[in-house]
This record gives sequence, C-alpha cells and structure tokens, in this order.
Amino acid sequence: MPPKATNVEDLREQCRSAGLDTTGNKADLVKRLKNQKKQKNREELSPGDQDDPKYDAILVTKSKTGSEEEMKSEAKDVPGLQEGELKVQKVRGEPFVGNHWGLDLASLEECIRALEEKTSALEESASAHKLRQSALKDEVNLLWDDVFTLTLCVPEYSRVRNRFISTFKRDKLNNATESDIGSIQEGNIMAHEGDAAVDALLYEGLNGRRDPSAFKELYGMHPADVVKIRHKETIKILNIHAGVRADSHKTGTDEFYQRFAEFVQLFEGSGCDESYLTAGSQCADVARVYWSILDCQRYQDSA
Repeated sequence: MPPKATNVEDLREQCRSAGLDTTGNKADLVKRLKNQKKQKNREELSPGDQDDPKYDAILVTKSKTGSEEEMKSEAKDVPGLQEGELKVQKVRGEPFVGNHWGLDLASLEECIRALEEKTSALEESASAHKLRQSALKDEVNLLWDDVFTLTLCVPEYSRVRNRFISTFKRDKLNNATESDIGSIQEGNIMAHEGDAAVDALLYEGLNGRRDPSAFKELYGMHPADVVKIRHKETIKILNIHAGVRADSHKTGTDEFYQRFAEFVQLFEGSGCDESYLTAGSQCADVARVYWSILDCQRYQDSA
C-alpha cells in the first residue's frame, strides 16, 4: 500500500518514526517507505518462503496467452523462474511452457486417465481369468465324477473280462480250472445284471440315448440323478432292482417292488442324502427300507 500522506513533512515524519533516512524529495521518501513495507511483509512469511523465493510449479498454456513466443515471453516474466528452467512441451496436443514441476502437473490428468484405463483393463482381465478358472474347475469336477463312476464299475466290469479269458481257456485251450468256471458263471450273471453307474453315462452327450423312461423302469430313477450318486451301496440296490426287473425267466415279488419303490421315494425325499447308513435317526427310514430290500424274497416261487 502507498504511504497514507502525500505531504513532504508528513512523509519525513513517517520515515523518522520508522527509523528511516528523512533526506531527499517526496519521491525518495515514498520509495523508502514502500521498501520498508515490502521488507516487513517478507519478514512475516514462513522461513521456508524466505529461504526459497522461487515457485514449485510454473506453467503457461497457449489457451491463456496466444502464440508460443508469447507463452515463452510471459513465462520468463513469472517471478521465481530460474534461468535455464524454461521448457516447452505438448500435453494432450496443446503446447505448455514452464518448469518441469509445472509440466508434470499439466500431464497429470492424462497420466491418471491412462492409469485408470490400465487398471480397468487389468480388472477385466482378472475377471475373465476368474471365470475361466471357475469353468476349468467345473470341468475337473466333471472329470472326477466320471472317474469315480468308472471306479464304481471296475469290480463288476472285471467279472465280464475275466469271463472272456476263462471262456477262451475252456473252449480253446481245454485247460480251464475251477476258478475259471467260477469266473465264467459270475460273468454270465453280470452280463444279465444292471449297472446303474455305467448305464447312466449312456444318456450323456449329443449322441447319448434318448429313452430315459426305459432307464427309470430298470433303476427307478432318472439317469441324470443317478450319475450324481457316489454311494456304492445305493448303486447296488439300483442294480439289484434292474436285474430282477429285466429277468426274462423269473418274476419279481410284489413285496420286493413295493420296498424298492419306497426306498427310492424316501431317498429322493432326503435330497439323495447318501449318508443314510451312518446318519442315525436322521435317515432311519431310508436305512430301514434299504436293509429290508436285501432281506426280502426277490422272485416268486415257480409254479
């Protein structure tokens, strides 16, 4: 602010009160008082402001000043700009002039946008990877299901293969043993019995069977439900029913069919809980009917 008074005597009095030289004309006195005011303002600044008067970031843009030459000229007049510090750089297609701190600020928005785009791309990639991982996990689970199903079938299927070799020994080599005769008999029985685990797989895929009603007549359940069963005792009961149902020489008893139908109803009603033989009272009815099927007469007596 300029001195309050314009009278020379008053100005000299102000200088005297401030401890300043009182000689000179009016212009000298005013200048002296102004300089003292500036000095006082500087002393009121923080120590950091006093020690380093230059600005951290200096930036001039074409949209504010016009031509590039005018930008350079104006930037040079900015207080605190050190010699050799001035740089010209295009940011987002616009020329900017300033020191490197200012130019960094000018490109900050573009850097942030680039980082956001990169982050978004990484998130999309992570999401796709997660979906792929989930799909692979489902595929692995399906493969394990098939492996487990085949594992259930190995003992029964091995009887059929043993029958093949033992029959060859009997018919071609003429050296079949008692064990071979037993294998042939077991294999003959197996060839005419059910195998729910393997037969359910025949209904999967584009070329799978399309007569699930026939499967249900044999095993009492839909093939899509049977492929989920991992309990060998349950598979055994389904196989027993299929063997009785498909026997062309014998007729199953009404009691056997009734108990089997009750077992399927209770088993499906429990949500196909396969722990019924070890779950105590929670699945006591399913376990009771299971044992009753094994104990009851399966075929009618011959007339």
